[in-house]
Order: sequence, then C-alpha cells, then structure tokens
Amino acid sequence: MGLTAAMLFAIKANAQVQNNQNIYVDDYGVFNVTQSNFAFGTAPAKTQTTKSSANHGVLAFGPNSTWSGASDSHFIDGYARYYGSSFFIAPVGDSNTYAPAGIDPAAASGVDVGYFKTSPATLGTTLDTGISELSPSEYWKVSGATNSKITLTWRADSNVGSMLLTPSLTYLTILGYDGTQWVEIPSFYDITSILGDTSDTTKGSITSLAEVNLGSYQAFAIGAKEISSCYPAVTSSGNTKTWNGSSWSPGAPTLADPVIISQPYNAGSFSCYSAQLNADVTLADGQVLDVADGFSGTGKIIMSSEASVMQRNASGTAPKIALTKVTNPMRRFDYTFLSSPLNSFSTFYSQVTSAANTAVNGQFGTYPNSAFYNYFTDNDSGASVNVTASNVAVGRGFAATVDALQAPYTISSAAGSWFTEKYPIHIKAEGTTNNGDITVPMPTAVGWVRVGNPYPSPINANKLLDVLGDDIRKTIYYWSFNTPRQTWGSSATNYNSADYATFNYSGGVAACPTCQQPNGMIATMQSVYLRKLNPSPITFTMTNCLRDLTGNDIFFRTQQPGRFRLNLNGSSGSFSQVLIAYNDIATTGYDNGYDSVRMGGAITSELNSLIEGQTSGYAIQTRPAFEDTDAVPLQLIKRQEETFTIALATKEGIFNSGGISIYLHDKHLGLFHDFATGSYSFVQSATPDNERFEVVYRTSALTNPDVAQNPALAFINDQVFNAQSKQNMAQVSIFDLTGRLVETYSNINNTMLTAPFIHAQSVYIAKILLEDGSIVNQKVINNK
Repeated sequence: MGLTAAMLFAIKANAQVQNNQNIYVDDYGVFNVTQSNFAFGTAPAKTQTTKSSANHGVLAFGPNSTWSGASDSHFIDGYARYYGSSFFIAPVGDSNTYAPAGIDPAAASGVDVGYFKTSPATLGTTLDTGISELSPSEYWKVSGATNSKITLTWRADSNVGSMLLTPSLTYLTILGYDGTQWVEIPSFYDITSILGDTSDTTKGSITSLAEVNLGSYQAFAIGAKEISSCYPAVTSSGNTKTWNGSSWSPGAPTLADPVIISQPYNAGSFSCYSAQLNADVTLADGQVLDVADGFSGTGKIIMSSEASVMQRNASGTAPKIALTKVTNPMRRFDYTFLSSPLNSFSTFYSQVTSAANTAVNGQFGTYPNSAFYNYFTDNDSGASVNVTASNVAVGRGFAATVDALQAPYTISSAAGSWFTEKYPIHIKAEGTTNNGDITVPMPTAVGWVRVGNPYPSPINANKLLDVLGDDIRKTIYYWSFNTPRQTWGSSATNYNSADYATFNYSGGVAACPTCQQPNGMIATMQSVYLRKLNPSPITFTMTNCLRDLTGNDIFFRTQQPGRFRLNLNGSSGSFSQVLIAYNDIATTGYDNGYDSVRMGGAITSELNSLIEGQTSGYAIQTRPAFEDTDAVPLQLIKRQEETFTIALATKEGIFNSGGISIYLHDKHLGLFHDFATGSYSFVQSATPDNERFEVVYRTSALTNPDVAQNPALAFINDQVFNAQSKQNMAQVSIFDLTGRLVETYSNINNTMLTAPFIHAQSVYIAKILLEDGSIVNQKVINNK
C-alpha cells in the first residue's frame, strides 16, 4: 500500500527509504529524508507531490541524504527540496520523462525544484533581445530564499537541435521568465553532462555561469541565441530622413528610419533602416554605416581601409562599394592572404592584378604592373595552384606576393637587399559587395585551405569557428609576413612558418614580439588558413550573424576564469608565444577549438605546451577548472644556436587577482622561477626537450622523483661552451681525457656562461666550481 502525507505536516526518515509503492505528498506536506538514501523502486511505484499550489508538497533531502534509482519509470513527479549548500541533482520528472535539474545553493535554507513537461510559452512568449528560440516542450520551477547556480538537462525529445541554426551547442542558453519576458541567464553547456554522458543535441546539460537570484524568476527553460546573438532585426518607422549635403532633414536618422542621400555624404558614421543612394557616401577609417535592410540608387559607398558597412537583413540588396584596403608595410617577396569583398571574384581578381587598382603607396597607375605577382590558392586535392579568374569561390582566399622587380623597391638580387625596404600596398576593390548567406565549398582532400571574409565589415573569428563543423580544426592561422624571404631563388624554406599567429576560442598568440595578437576578428579582404581534417566534400555557410560593427566584441569569453601568455626569446632572433587558459568546459585531453597546434615548418626555435600523453606541441592549450596543484608541461624546440629567456607576457582573469603565482619549474636544475621577478634565462642542449620545463603554481611537493636534478649542466655546440647552474659559478676548468687542462673560464660570477671553445673534436670533462666551493663534473662533447 502507499503512503500519503496529506494531513501530516512532515514525515521524517532517518534511515534508508526504499519506495516500492506509492508516496503522495499533498499541499503543505513534507516528506523529509534527513539522513541516508531514498531509493526509487521499480514501476508501478510512484513518488508524487502536489504541483499547482504555492503551498505544494515536497520530498525534502537533507545535506547528508542521497537518492538512487531514478529513471523515466520512477522519479519525483512534483517538487524536490534540498537543504544543503553543495551541488545536488534533483530527481524530478513529469509524464514518463525523467528530467533532473542541478542546483548549487549559496546557503542551506532550502531550494525547491519542479519539472513541467509543458510548453513554457504557456507562461509567456516574449523573448528578450538576442534570444531566438524557447524550448517548445518543457520548463522547470526553481525557488528558494537563497541564490543558486542552476543546471538544466535535455534529452532526445527536448529537440534542442531544432532550436539551433548550427550544430554548435555554444548557442544554447538558460532562460529565466521574469514575469514579462524570457531573458538570458549567462550559461554554457557542460561537455560532460551532470548525468555522465557527453553533451550533444540528443542529451546533455547546461549550467549557469554564476549564482542566480531565484526570487527574480518564475521559471527556467532552455533556449537558443542563434549565432552568438546576431544583431536584431528592425522594423521600419516609415519616417524618411534626407541628407541635403550639409544636414539631415527633418533630423538625424535612427536605425528604424529610411534615408535618402541626395547629395554627397562624408559626415561620419550613421545608422538607418534602408539607404537610397542618389549620391555617394564616404566613410573614413573607424566609421561605420549600419543598415537594417538594404540599399538602392546609383550611388556607392567610398570606404577607407578600416571603415565598415553592416547589413542585418540577409535579403537586403547589397550596395556598390569602392574600398581601398591598405596592407601593413611589405618587403619584396612578402605575401599576404586576400579574399574578395565583391560578389564577383573575377572582378576582384582583375583589380588585384591591375596597376590601376593595386599599387605601392597608393600610386595607382604609376608603375607598369600590379604591386603583386604569383597568386596561389588551394585546389580540391589540397594542392597550391595558380589563381585564375574562376577558381576561387567567394568566401575562399588566396595569397598574393609582392613583385620583387618593380619600383619603388630597389631592383637588386643581392642577398639581403630586399630585407629592409617596406611599403604599404593599396588595393582598390570596386563593385557590388556581399550580403547574407554565403556557402563556402571546401576541398575534398585533407589539408590546408584559405578561407576569407567576403563582407565589407569585420567578421567575428569566434563565430566563424562555431560554424565550421567537426571536419575542420577549429583553429585560425593568421599570416604575418614578419620574417623576410630567405633566398632570391624559389625554395620551400624561403618563409618561416613561425610567422603564423594562432587563434581559437581561448584567445590568440602573436607571431613576433612586435606583432599584434589576433584580436578575434577577421578584417574585410583578409583570408586565413584553416586545416581540413577529413577527406570528404563539405561546405559551411557564412551569414550576417558573423559580421560585426566594430573590431572586437567577444575576444575573451566570460566563462573562462583566466589565461596567460609566455614569450620565448632567443639570442639569434627566435620568438615564440604560448597561451595557457583555464575553462570549466575544457578537458585535460585535446579539445577542438580550445587546443591548437602550430602550423609546422618553422625555421626558428619555439616554445609549446604539451597535453599529457602526447608529443605534439601546442601554441594554445585550454585546461579544465583551475587548481593550484596543476602542472603544465612545456616543450622547447631549438632550431639554431642561441641562449634563451622565457617571460610572462600577459595575464588575465584569476591570474590578476594577486593570489596566484606563476612559476617556471626547471626540473633539470631543480629551480622554481617566479615570473613576477622577471624573465628566466637559460641555455639548452637537447632538442626537442619535453622533460625540462613545466609551469606550476606551487613550489612545494611538486618535484618528480623520476627526474634527475643537477646543480649544474654544460654542453658544447658549434664550438661554443655553454653552462648553467643553480647558483653562481666562480670558475670552469675543462680537461681532455688525458687529464690535460685545455681551457679555463674565470671570474664568472653568474649562473650562465657562454664562451668560445676552439679545440679538437673530442670528449672533455668540465669541472664547474660553484660560489659555495662545491664542484660539479660534467662530460661534454665537442663535435666540431
């Protein structure tokens, strides 16, 4: 027989409860499991409470109680209450659907959770700005006198996939109903759901990023934000504003107002619903024209290099533009990655290859040829091929090389003659631009492919990563042309792959000390490298949702608690930057979009981080929630003879709190270097070295007993003797195998020594005298 808690105010259970019958808790009733476990028995057993009244019954759990056995056939059909202040999964459901929700209360004052397999639209249909979809079938009520984090779950019949414009779960969010509208609760999906499965469109969970004020919301549901909150559509006001050459009549337009440009306009940024261009609009660097719908008329938009034209309606007519893009100063043989901002690639290509449209310093028509030659793109088999007027789809990219035999550059093939002269290249693109959806075909083969921005406004790199799909590595590589071409003749080693900056969801790393870190945007007319992973014919679609008004809006996502960058500098010119980030949604393994290997093929030394169990080095690595016991292994690849420094370049989030120190652990010397005191200098022999360095956040209880520690190390390379020690060295004496003294370095008074060693090829013994009087013997080999 069943148990009814209808007349009793509370029933307390201090021992384990096995419910194989029916429990029903009426209004004002409380079935209180204060200790031990509540076990849900097999059907037809039921556990129910009232749900419709503000004084609903509850099955309450104390902070030390647990439950087991909940499933689609038996759950709490009603309300669960939790009196703890730690994470708790409420085993609730409705109508043969088990739909648990997680809570993490700030205080142990009691939080109630109930699930309703009913459309949340019955409560309200108004969605806040930036929200595109509301679950069609379910919601939860979570209430209490304390704040709490919230986790909601979904299953196949939740149909979250139908709410998404792309397969990416990034656009899911928790919504709260405030009595008027459904508003976004900042949240992010759990890679591993609270029920242990990997989240996908058929099952998973999503958790709020912070505690929620439960008193502010009547209910919670899962919704979608479209593509990272597209700029919202606008309805026309019908109030037309006209530019007469000196002012707006009858007043300045808003985004809802249609405008007519009756005379040339050059008065700065403006917004409008639609634009009838009876005359030209001129935009300077940094100025923006934001149009909700489309364009008409015979005029065009004259755009400076960093101006932007934004359209929101994908069906709106695109304008004619005359955009003059200016590159960073370029040397002869430097190449840049381009993409057509015009809807006709053949038109754009004819302009890039024309002296009238592409010229050094903007001196159009001064020189006989375009400033560029040697144009390359990627064919279907992944090979680099010459560009033609018809083999680059809009949305794809190509490389263009600066002509080495044209003024104003010095015409010389002498070694190094092209290293120092730098001039900006001006590229004038004239024609109808792109708007709305653009389907971008990818090569069938596995390999590198250039993808570009087809719009007259920046696109958001994070949003591009979202639409790529799993067949493409979610890492963007920006070419910087930092290192000059090595030889006049054609060679595979002419360019340095270290000149690619790297970007993913966790941020970007720069290609050189003075190079810009990727800022999360891809500029108009710019293309980047992507890596296709699987051999299959695929496409992806760019939309206006990728477009942005300004250069940066979600460079560093708020759910990431912290990140920092380390710079490696070599005495022979090497530079390498590595980014280490912490994010609750990451794992210690490889996470596509959060961990990024380098391009490969570099000719300079590099620093990488390592993922446990792998030997490939990562320019960007994102690790799970931060713990100060974490240790991040580093990899050093030495490609030329030089001494090194490693320094902390930037730090953000929790690493700016003042309570966390970042140390470089030199396991070979047993040293912990606090980056707050400056950079760490060292010499290095073996390469690649995956064992010597790691980043840690404590200096105690971290030493690996399997790693041999020495008070000093030494080696000879290219007739240069190198030594490093934990304490200052006083003198180094080097003997051959007969015991004859062949070299002495005195008055060192430093922890590092680099000095010439011009002696025969042989094995030698270096006796290193430290300042405390101790002597360290090291065997060294001179191979030259």
